[in-house]
Amino acid sequence: MEREELQIQVLKELISYSENLIPAVQNLIQELRDDVREDTGDYLNEVITGINWEIEVYNQCADLINARSGYIDKKAMINAVKNLGASLSSGDYNMVAGCLEDDFVPFLNKLDLVAKMIVA
Repeated sequence: MEREELQIQVLKELISYSENLIPAVQNLIQELRDDVREDTGDYLNEVITGINWEIEVYNQCADLINARSGYIDKKAMINAVKNLGASLSSGDYNMVAGCLEDDFVPFLNKLDLVAKMIVA
């Protein structure tokens, strides 16, 4: 199988994964701000794992994605990852929620949109 075919396959997986991840991130933002529970830390870790997987897909498919659109700014994504690391280190759930909302919801939505354009 050619590299581009493999990239298209993984982008199809990303589209279906995003259908669950994006609402989970939005729920988590709400939970971090208003309703921290006993398992919020575990939920946060699961969501971070999902975000990391999508970033890995982006990195593996960046050449294909960037050839088709200029939607995703790699520098902005790198800054988002740094911001998330800093906010997680702080232990301040409100800061983590802000980072997820400001940096990752737009990134995940753009990645989902670009993936849909490419596989269409």
